[in-house]
Amino acid sequence: MKRFITAVILFTTICHMISAEERHEAFLKAQYEQWSILGSGTGKEYTKTDKFILQIGEGTSYYYDPQTYYVDSLMNDPVGRGIYDETFSKLLKESLADNSGNLFQKLDELGLSGKSRYRAIKDFPESKITVYDWISPDFYEYNVDMSDLNWELADSTMTVLGYECNMATADYHGRKWKAWFAPEVPVQDGPWQLCGLPGLIMKAVTDDGLFGFEITGLETCNEMFKQTYINKDKLFKSKRKSYLKMKDYGRRNRGAMISAMTNGKVNPKNADYKGNDDFMETDYHE
Repeated sequence: MKRFITAVILFTTICHMISAEERHEAFLKAQYEQWSILGSGTGKEYTKTDKFILQIGEGTSYYYDPQTYYVDSLMNDPVGRGIYDETFSKLLKESLADNSGNLFQKLDELGLSGKSRYRAIKDFPESKITVYDWISPDFYEYNVDMSDLNWELADSTMTVLGYECNMATADYHGRKWKAWFAPEVPVQDGPWQLCGLPGLIMKAVTDDGLFGFEITGLETCNEMFKQTYINKDKLFKSKRKSYLKMKDYGRRNRGAMISAMTNGKVNPKNADYKGNDDFMETDYHE
C-alpha cells in the first residue's frame, strides 16, 4: 500500500505539471490530530484535541478543520440551514427545560458545532503560506514566508502510521519543534505551517510538549480543495504578528470587548482571560 501511494504521488505530479488549471485539485489527503495543553498555571490543565485534514495538490496544499467545513456548508445551503435551525431550536428547548446548560455540548456531539476556523493554503512555487483565521465577528488573512522555517536533520528515527520516519528540528516563530517525516511519501508538506522536509511530516511536537500534531490517516484521492466559507464583507488583510497581537488582546480583555460590542448592555463579570497559555507562535511579543 505504501509503495502504491508513492507511485501515485509521482505519477500525479507529472500529470499536474501538464495542466496548471488543476492546481487546486488534491491527489493525496492526510488526516491529522492536532492537540494543545491548556490551563497552564491554573492547576487545571487539560488537553484540547482537534482534527484537521491536509489536502495535497501539485505545488499547493490546503489545511482545514473538516467539521467546520461541514457546518459552514450546512449553514449556507437553504435545506441544510433549515435542518440546522430546527435541530438547534429543539436542543435549546431541551436545555432550557432541564436547566442543563449543555446546548453546545449536544451540538458538538451531533457534529453541528464548528471547531477551528484556522485554515492555511501553501503555495510552494511562491514560497508562501496564506493563513485565514477568525476573531469574532471578523475574518483575517495574512501571509507567512516559508523561508522562516529552517530545519536541521537529526540522527533519530520513529515509526508513525507504519512509515519509518527521520527526525528534524527547527526554531520557528518562538518555539522549538521536533518533527518526524517519511521519505517514502515524497511531498515536502505537513500539518499547519510545517513543511520543507524531504518527505511528508507525520508527527511534530514542541520541546515544551504543549503543542503537537500526529497523522492518523493517509490516502490517495482525486478531489477539489474543500475551502470553508469566509464572509468577504468581514475579511481584513493583516500581518501575522499584528493578527496574533489582536487575538491575544481579545482573549485577555474578553469582558471589555463584549461590553463595547453591545454598547454596555452586556457586562460579563470575570470574563477576562486569567491563564498563562500562549499560541503556537510566540514571537509576536517581540
